[in-house]
Order: sequence, then structure tokens, then C-alpha cells
Amino acid sequence: MEKFLEKYFKKDEKVIVWCSAWPDSMFLVYKILETKFAKNLVICYFNHNLREEALEEERFLEDLAKEKWFQIEIWDAKIKELKEKFYKSISLEELARQKRYEFFNAILNIYNSDKILLAHHLDDKIETFFFNLVRGSKISWLVNMKEKSWVILRPLLNISKKEILEFLEKNNLPYKIDKTNFENDFARNKLRNLIIPKFSEINEKYKQNISNFMDYLDEIKDLLDLEVKIFLEKFDWKYFLIEDFNSLPNLIQKEVIRYIFFISNWNSTIWLTSKNIDEVIKFINWKNNKTKKEIKQMKLSKDNKKILY
Repeated sequence: MEKFLEKYFKKDEKVIVWCSAWPDSMFLVYKILETKFAKNLVICYFNHNLREEALEEERFLEDLAKEKWFQIEIWDAKIKELKEKFYKSISLEELARQKRYEFFNAILNIYNSDKILLAHHLDDKIETFFFNLVRGSKISWLVNMKEKSWVILRPLLNISKKEILEFLEKNNLPYKIDKTNFENDFARNKLRNLIIPKFSEINEKYKQNISNFMDYLDEIKDLLDLEVKIFLEKFDWKYFLIEDFNSLPNLIQKEVIRYIFFISNWNSTIWLTSKNIDEVIKFINWKNNKTKKEIKQMKLSKDNKKILY
């Protein structure tokens, strides 16, 4: 952990950790407390007020912060009430995500930081891969869990859940449990609890093998991104010529659209579907001029033989 922190942080820079009080994030907190960066630690806890245990977790973290002498930032949001009064058109899950990101950005601004640590580990990486694969995803979302992406740092990607739990139990370190993780009513929990563990019956080293395959996919994605950037740079990242676009292989055409969407939507393709991409390609080749196409924050307009974005 010390080497990881030295790689990304200066001597007196705040080390901000997104913390849930559950095993993964508590393992990360305890590991940081073993380093010379312990005095710089700031943990952030977001209480959605959707679970009875949340208040207990909040108090647990406050007590630990006092005991270990680190800073803590807590934001309470009554998500259900907010949705009923002000956000009726979006799902509870989407609203919770929006509010977490607001908190996320506020903390970075308060501490004038551009980095935050998350406790995603090897099992999370594999679980997310299969969840996105089954849900239907482009390559960028199959390999989106990296050590560094945007302002997010993930120091635990090579550590398994088993190793985390063994460390906590061996050292008698307290943490909280989210009971909903054991309920198999949700697709992600079914993958985690029922399906993925079966892979060990075929190969006990499946986690490392899948992780290696994801690294290989990441290399392919980097190559595709390079091709896309070369194409977009020709036109100063402002537009592209329809004729030049149509000369690209079909795969690169789709990746150009994905990349423009990505840079237009805060480095995310979470709302982009295959149907959206097909619609954009049709729009590009429509005969009508001076038309527009918008998908979330991606705004395209046709001006004679150009597509502006």
C-alpha cells in the first residue's frame, strides 16, 4: 500500500477514501493507517437513509475516526423523500447515483484534490465484467475497472475478497456487513453468490485467468481508442467529414461514436446502447441537411458534408 500511495500522492497530500464501513473499504482504510500517509487520511461516507444499518455504520466510522485520528466527511441524503418531492421522473437508483457524485465532487473541491480511492478488488472486477457482459456492453465497459481512471484510484484490484476477509479476521479488525449482499433478488447478487463461484469447479485459478483476459481486452481497447483519436485529431476534435467517416471500417465507425459520447458525458458510456449507435450512423448518412441528433450530453449537428459535435 505504501508504494501505491507514493506513486500517486505527495508527502502532505490528502488521501481521500470512499468508505462504506463494509469489509473491502475497511481493509483499505486499515492498510492506509499502516503507512506514513495515515495522517493524511480522509474518509467519506454517504448515507442514503435507505437501510436501517446505515446510521450504525455512520456512528461506527465516526468513532473509528476519533480513535485513529483521521478526518471523516459524512453526507446524509433522504433519497426516498427527494425522489417523491423533486425527482419523480428518474429511478431511485439513478437519483442515489447522482447524489453520490455530487458528494464526490464536493469533497474533491473542499480538499482541492483530483484523486479519490475506491476499494474495488479482484472479485469486483470479475463480477462487473460478467454483469456488463450479460447486460450487453461495449468493450469499454467490460474493462472499465482500472487502477486509475479519471479521478478514481483502485489499489486493491489484485487482491481477492477471500484475502481481505482473512486479513480482517486474523487481525481482529472491526467492520460492518451489508445484509442485502446475501439476498439473491438482484441480478448482481445472483452473479456474485450463485453463478461466479461455480467457476472454481472448472478451474480454481479462474479469477486470475479472467483478470488476464480482461487485461488483453484492455490492450485491444487502447488500440481502438488510438485509431479513433487519430481520426478525430485530423479535424481538431470539432467535427469530421461524412465521407471520411464512411471510409472507416464499421467497427471504427462505432468506436468513433462511442468515444464522442464518452467525452461528452463525463467520461462515461453507461447510457449508450447499440441501438443509439445505429441511430447515429443513420443520422450521419441521412440526406437531410442542417439536422441535429442528441443522446444525453452528446450533441451532433449536420452541416453540409460535416458532422459537428
